[in-house]
Amino acid sequence: MTEPTAKPAPPVSITVRHNGPYLVRGACRLVTAGGAATGDERMALCRCGQSANKPFCDSTHKRIGFDGTEVADRGPIAARRIAYRGQGVTIFDDRSVCAHAGACSDTLAKVFKYGEEPWIDPLGASAQEIARTVALCPSGALTVDLDSAGGSAGEPAAAAGPPCITALKDGPLRVEGAIPLASPDGAAYEARPRYTLCRCGRSKNKPFCDGSHHAAGFKDG
Repeated sequence: MTEPTAKPAPPVSITVRHNGPYLVRGACRLVTAGGAATGDERMALCRCGQSANKPFCDSTHKRIGFDGTEVADRGPIAARRIAYRGQGVTIFDDRSVCAHAGACSDTLAKVFKYGEEPWIDPLGASAQEIARTVALCPSGALTVDLDSAGGSAGEPAAAAGPPCITALKDGPLRVEGAIPLASPDGAAYEARPRYTLCRCGRSKNKPFCDGSHHAAGFKDG
């Protein structure tokens, strides 16, 4: 007797609702700011910043008249990023999606020089050190190619891993696992291995985080 074939898990996707929450569809792990892991195949995550049930939406956006207009650049990532070529490594920098988490400059200041121009010195550390630090960038603004010795920049390596959304404490949603992101009309943003979504409601680069939660004093509690 033939055993029943298990149905494949539905693909994970995120859709930005017009002036509303992020709709997550598909089996996806969600980690709350308190560290609790949960998940469902249908979730609505707050992006107005004022839900009383963070990170989930409780429809507060309707009461406050939240303006969630998307303004992020929809053009190709390759047209925006700058390549910094080093020895056996090329660092790609796409400032348009930086969440200003500071993981790069805090961890490897001899390469990522906050406040200086140019702010990246690809010769300041080994390729391995640089790759380890870039992996800490939650927004995906920084990526690396370890096969570009000789100054020929290739494509940044894609980060592998299962789909996961983490609500960073008093900060954005960190999205990992190359989860597709689309607008209400179905228009898709170019795929990237990881990115950060605004959940304080104040970003000037919606739907992506631009670090505005710091100045806004956004709190989970």
